[in-house]
Amino acid sequence: MTKNNDVALGPLEDFIGFYLRRAYERAFSDFSEILGNDSLRPGNFTLLVLIHENPGITQVEICRAAGRDKSGVTLSLRQMEDDGLIERIRVEGDRRSYASYITPKGRELYVRVLEKGEIHKKQLDDRIGADKKTEMIDLLKKLITED
Repeated sequence: MTKNNDVALGPLEDFIGFYLRRAYERAFSDFSEILGNDSLRPGNFTLLVLIHENPGITQVEICRAAGRDKSGVTLSLRQMEDDGLIERIRVEGDRRSYASYITPKGRELYVRVLEKGEIHKKQLDDRIGADKKTEMIDLLKKLITED
């Protein structure tokens, strides 16, 4: 039985999800430390990037691209709107859909966070190794692809 910090892992030893979660937590913690005062709620960096790169993107499209559920995305979008980072405009002809756009304040944050994100990305690349990065991304994509 393999131990992790003197704690027996039992069947967790070969559970991919266990290591994915731990890797996510470590990466998020490291990223939050780099962000400092520009700290964002979990997942909001992804939403900010998607909205910046896809002006007018709808919530359904955001959910699909981010792989997140509607309720979580709705809450995050409302918070980002309240913080003045994005604006949501009702889609003409569809009373239930809103198009999201980044605001000037959101764009300023985006630029700062993206610069810090590059630092974080390099740290992860250095930890994983350039030769393994593409393979790791391909494996992760395989896990999230619905067949």
